Amino acid sequence: MFLNKNNSRKLKDCLVLIVDDQASSRLVLETLIEDIAKVVGVASGEEALAFCDQHTPDLILLDVVMPGLDGHKTAQKLKADPEKSHIPFMFVTATVTDEEQSRCWNSGCVDFVEKPVNSCTLRNRVKSQLTHKLKNDLLEKLIYLDRLTGAYNRHYLEDFLPRLVKEGDRNDTPLSLVLFDIDLFKQFNDHYGHLEGDDCLWRVSKALKTALQRPMDKLVRIGGEEFLVLLPNTDLAGATDVAQRLLHVIYELNLPHEQSPMSRVTISGGVATRLPKRDILIDTVLKQADSNLYKAKSQGRNRVVSHTNDA
Repeated sequence: MFLNKNNSRKLKDCLVLIVDDQASSRLVLETLIEDIAKVVGVASGEEALAFCDQHTPDLILLDVVMPGLDGHKTAQKLKADPEKSHIPFMFVTATVTDEEQSRCWNSGCVDFVEKPVNSCTLRNRVKSQLTHKLKNDLLEKLIYLDRLTGAYNRHYLEDFLPRLVKEGDRNDTPLSLVLFDIDLFKQFNDHYGHLEGDDCLWRVSKALKTALQRPMDKLVRIGGEEFLVLLPNTDLAGATDVAQRLLHVIYELNLPHEQSPMSRVTISGGVATRLPKRDILIDTVLKQADSNLYKAKSQGRNRVVSHTNDA
């Protein structure tokens, strides 16, 4: 159902971020590729990082020589941030010595172009990198996304949850998990049929994903009607607030559920938090979230129960 409702992205849908302190250079680059993809320009490495906090470009054209954070320092910060490290970037440089070219490749760039820019070369290299990015995104979608709901799947969880644990320990930040379950979903399926049940799962997943406000927060379908929300750098109080907001979002969808005491589709949630650098397995935290979910359902459903592990 998710694949039927979502067409593949095209080059025109891609977002290219141009980072150059010279307005004239930004204008030249924007003019050359604005018919290929969406283009946004910023004047510094600092502005680029701030932009990437709110948006995820498909490609960054990064000037090397800039005041403040130059291109190489900006690239280092991009690579050091788990939420930005996957963003491909191309350097735009006036220096073409072997030493500078080596620095560009070692910074992790996917390509670089020389100043003054050759329009044909720039356009074709941008097209090539964006096409490669779209293919990789499609492959990731096939591997890591649940085909029915569009949420991430267990393959994603198995590959990325251990990374989040390591990043939390390295950055000394908590990692919170919220385990959600659609209340009385078996009764929903029995009453409305499995096609309506699939549509309900898709609508709930879409609403949950839309309500997550940070790019780093991920929704995973564990199986059946159960979903897990991954909240890096989030303490118990923050995770509980997020869970309550998601609970409200689903309630306000007002999806009919005649077999529920509330006459609408609702969810229940269990929250658990792993504090950094504690000798606590993430599986233990998952079990805590599952236990709290059970408590939420036994207490009447359409509610959240929270717990942390301070050991």
